[in-house]
Amino acid sequence: MQVGAHSFYGVARTATPEEKPALWQKMVDINPDYADYQRKTDREIPIVIIDPKP
Repeated sequence: MQVGAHSFYGVARTATPEEKPALWQKMVDINPDYADYQRKTDREIPIVIIDPKP
């Protein structure tokens, strides 16, 4: 992964049911279109987290 000038290796995973609500709200705050998209589909949109690899 690369975020700005910082690069690192990481492992991707899907957010747990406990993690997702707060992360989903952050995503909707950044881009409200995510909420519209979720309303228009029956599928659950996953949130993927990249955990830095030691």
